[in-house]
Amino acid sequence: MVEKSLAKKDYIRALDEIENQQFLLLRRKAKFLQHELTKTSSQIDDFEINSLNDSTHESHFENNKKHNQNSLKFSFDSKILSIKHLMLFSSLIFFSMMIPFLIDNYFLVDNVLADAVVVDSPMKTKFLIENLRGDTIDTVKSWRILDDDALNVNLINGDVLTPQQHNAVLKVINSTDSILLDDHIINRGPPGSESVYFLGWAGAMKEAAKTDTAYTVPTIFNIFQSVNGEGHIIINFSNLIDTDGFTGYTRSVIQDGEILKSYITIYDVDNLDASELATIVRHEFGHALGLGHSTDPEDLMAPTISTEFPYISECNVDAMRVLYNGHESGLAVCKK
Repeated sequence: MVEKSLAKKDYIRALDEIENQQFLLLRRKAKFLQHELTKTSSQIDDFEINSLNDSTHESHFENNKKHNQNSLKFSFDSKILSIKHLMLFSSLIFFSMMIPFLIDNYFLVDNVLADAVVVDSPMKTKFLIENLRGDTIDTVKSWRILDDDALNVNLINGDVLTPQQHNAVLKVINSTDSILLDDHIINRGPPGSESVYFLGWAGAMKEAAKTDTAYTVPTIFNIFQSVNGEGHIIINFSNLIDTDGFTGYTRSVIQDGEILKSYITIYDVDNLDASELATIVRHEFGHALGLGHSTDPEDLMAPTISTEFPYISECNVDAMRVLYNGHESGLAVCKK
């Protein structure tokens, strides 16, 4: 027991010695670190004093650098914004310039389409004399009347027409209204060029009569209804369907170089709306006045009417001038 007690005391004494040595080492390390800290602090103070100007300059440089970078970024962003704004501004200018043109064309087409025909299936027509050669309108024979004489137009079976159809027929014959159409819309010229189109033959023939011609151009049409076949031009409205598929047919009686009488037949009337009836009557009435067929598929006088603007063109008016100036059984060349 004594030996164990001595061994325990020696172990405790050894631990105390180790702790004392560790404490001394820690004190020395603390003094060393304090010395190094004081030295380093002094060096830092000297460095800050000596490099104050340099640090100020560098700080200014860094600020300038950041400022330049920000300026460059702002300039770049500004250029992007400027380009976007320029494009937006240019677009606004373009559309502001186009708005009047679009509005004019919108209302023009809107007004024109009130009488225009949307052709689901083209209407076929037949004329007694056809002589298609090149880009022309045939001229056949003319009426020989005195100045201020009228052509009498008899509407046979006019009672089969609805009020809208009847008014459309009257307008086709006696209207003097005209419209301007952009040639580009109807594939006859560049954008901006325009042509006059007449809605009725009275207006078109009055325009043709402004030029002196060998024979008097008919400009007055008396419209009436009779079952006896009186009149110069007879228009027969039928609900029958032509076996050859024609919508309209004109046959003119000619003697000694002049038209004595013209017979127009319009088929399947009850299946034609007012605008379709107006189109076919306008076409056939052109035959009755002396025109043949046109080789232009966009013209009112084409054998098959497929145009969406079936009105009396300047070319049709010119053909009337040629016809009534004595150039019968010939050709009128269209300028457009």
